[in-house]
Amino acid sequence: MLRKLFFSILAVCMSSGLFAQFQTVVPDPEYKSYTWDETPKLHDLTADEKKRNSVVIKDKRILEYYFDTPDNIVLYVTRHFIVRVNSDKAIEENNTVYIPLGDNVSVVDVKARAIGKDGKVTMLNSKNIKDVDNYENLGPFRIFAIDGIENGGEVEYIYTVKRPFRLFGNEYIRKTALHKEVDVDIYSPKHLIFIAKSYNGFPDMVLDSNMITKHHIVAQGHNIEGYDKEEFSGGDGALMRLEYTFAYNTAQDPDKRQYTYSDFCQRIFTILDKESDKADLKTAEKVIDTMKLKNLSDEDKIRHIESVIKGTIAVREDVTGDKSMTLPVIFKNHVCDETGIIKVFHLLLNAAGIKHQIVMTSDRSDKPFDGEFDSWTYLQKYLIYFPTTNNYVAPTEIASRYGFPPAEWICQKGYFMHSETIGKDVQTGVGIMRDLPCNDYKKSMGEIYADVKFDLDMGNVNLHFKQTFSGYEAYSFQPLFSYLADQDRKDFTDKLFKSIFEDAKPTNQKVYGYGEADIFRNPFVIEADFSTNSVLEKTGNKYLFKVGELIGPQSQLYHDTVRHTPVENSYNHGYHREIKFEIPDGYKVSNPDAVNMDVYDGKATDAHTMEFHSYYKIDGNTITVYCDEYYSQLRYPINMYEQFRNVINASADFNKVVLFLEKK
Repeated sequence: MLRKLFFSILAVCMSSGLFAQFQTVVPDPEYKSYTWDETPKLHDLTADEKKRNSVVIKDKRILEYYFDTPDNIVLYVTRHFIVRVNSDKAIEENNTVYIPLGDNVSVVDVKARAIGKDGKVTMLNSKNIKDVDNYENLGPFRIFAIDGIENGGEVEYIYTVKRPFRLFGNEYIRKTALHKEVDVDIYSPKHLIFIAKSYNGFPDMVLDSNMITKHHIVAQGHNIEGYDKEEFSGGDGALMRLEYTFAYNTAQDPDKRQYTYSDFCQRIFTILDKESDKADLKTAEKVIDTMKLKNLSDEDKIRHIESVIKGTIAVREDVTGDKSMTLPVIFKNHVCDETGIIKVFHLLLNAAGIKHQIVMTSDRSDKPFDGEFDSWTYLQKYLIYFPTTNNYVAPTEIASRYGFPPAEWICQKGYFMHSETIGKDVQTGVGIMRDLPCNDYKKSMGEIYADVKFDLDMGNVNLHFKQTFSGYEAYSFQPLFSYLADQDRKDFTDKLFKSIFEDAKPTNQKVYGYGEADIFRNPFVIEADFSTNSVLEKTGNKYLFKVGELIGPQSQLYHDTVRHTPVENSYNHGYHREIKFEIPDGYKVSNPDAVNMDVYDGKATDAHTMEFHSYYKIDGNTITVYCDEYYSQLRYPINMYEQFRNVINASADFNKVVLFLEKK
């Protein structure tokens, strides 16, 4: 819907003259005067910098909003990049440049060169430039290879592309190498004011007060250290970046802030309420009547409405046209776009008398939602909030169900919107920032129950092995399992067992908990019988029982490195395992205490936020080993990384635990 809203509002703005050109003499765009040194020289580096794989000497980005005609404003984007390559790996990483294109995006200029360690310059060969319509399914690109690159030399390129106007955008600083200089400049006509905000340590943009003919803001970063991608981090949301948005038109109303979250709120309820006609409302009432919701609780009503909608209507981006977004047409064709599905939910919930609010937020793995910087680039994802049940539905996500929106959409802020009547008959949208709380880890669990019987003569163990997955631990497969063909189901379960036991040949398989009524309400369960020789080994007169391997391979953070970003999980979660076995006649377990481990966040109280705890109980000749692991807090600051690492590694350490079966 955001894309549709953006283009519809942009059309209104252009036709109303919001971005009209007010200067009689328009300065040339900046890219025309920006260039590189005609006689390049290798840049001076310190002894330490020369030892690095690569060093980015310059990463300059110029974004300029410019009237290419009196009634058409475009965006010119220029990129100037210089990198010292000190290894064959660095040469391979920098010998090809990829320029993303897209609808109505054109390359204005491109030039590149390699500077050898002796100063020899090799210019870009035009024969090396090619356009690819869909490079690796990422869309159209212009790609060019640079010849003459050598170890100890530099690579330099400048290109400019012309893009359609956009109200807002962002620049990510993806850095695996030292960046000695990173500059971002945003130019616009003097009366069109863009504002920006920086994140994760990138310098703030400041106003260039010396610029007379244009509005110019700039951010300059120096000696920014790079680092490799880190596990258990916020993904792109942890990268340095800046967000920018059009904010003021001083030629019309210098004090009126443009394109606020409130503006979006007004527009969305215009679409949902004011543009819904009698046929829409009648269809909504008719559909609700067929559901027979009268004696159900609000939660059960919501679940049923969601199930019916997601079971009958597909959401596709290629469905366009306002007429195709009316409810009669949607329920006839069983397909609509995001706008349509939000409208369906909204009107059906109204018809059922269920209070609700539309929530806009972001994918925090892309960028955590910022409620203090009104930029529509944050309005990425739709949720519906129900005040009477204090829970959520993700209307556009087929795999999601009530109470479990995509995990990356919660644990942050959201913009909550509802329709309100002012006076007798004036409807308006009202919005407020609120928290989207994190999930309870106890509702997203992975559990293992292993019943072990030893066959010492054969050197095997016979297992009844049961795994259960609930909440977000089941998110990627529970909602979809019923749609799989029989062979695909078997392949899935076989792969699950073989990920722990390579020689497993499961029999008596049972899989349940994947019906529509089970999804995120009951666990997804898979169990089977099989034999394996992978966890039992004879050495001398004793047997080695590799009990730790029965919990499956675990994540590990053994490599001791400097942490650059805070720890962030995808969701709060936990694990419980029970491994039960009977000691064979004539044998004893000589080292049962080997399973005892307790590693946690270091807090002195019992209220830990993360823990790995393993222990055992003996009942006669039967031993049961228990492992409990949980992460009840989504984020941990860098100064708690070592504690987090210790808990993660504890589960991997448990994989190595071996019990000795020795003769009495």
